[in-house]
Amino acid sequence: MQEFKTIIKTLVFEVKDVYAAAVGGVDGLLIEGFSKYDDVDLEGAVAEHAGLLQATRDGYAKIMNAPELLEWLVVTTSLIGYIIPVSNDYFLLCIGSPDANLGQLRLQARSAATTIKGVVS
Repeated sequence: MQEFKTIIKTLVFEVKDVYAAAVGGVDGLLIEGFSKYDDVDLEGAVAEHAGLLQATRDGYAKIMNAPELLEWLVVTTSLIGYIIPVSNDYFLLCIGSPDANLGQLRLQARSAATTIKGVVS
């Protein structure tokens, strides 16, 4: 969807050190993605994060009595993966350097997710 592409491309260019973003389905399918680099496997990243997102949602709901996951951040030595659910069926995934400005990323991703939610609702 061209509208999703515009939203995520804008997010990638507005947040320093974020180099890829995607809208994914909780079924693990890539809906739309954009990366500044050719070697980023967004299909694989969405598939992997969809499974992790579902496991995290289920685990927190059962064990910690926290049924709604609002954000999810994974930090490694070489990258960050940030997820914000858009709905029960879709999520926004952002990938960047560990040096990315997390405050700016959270703000811009929340805005993008709200816009995407308006399109999929």
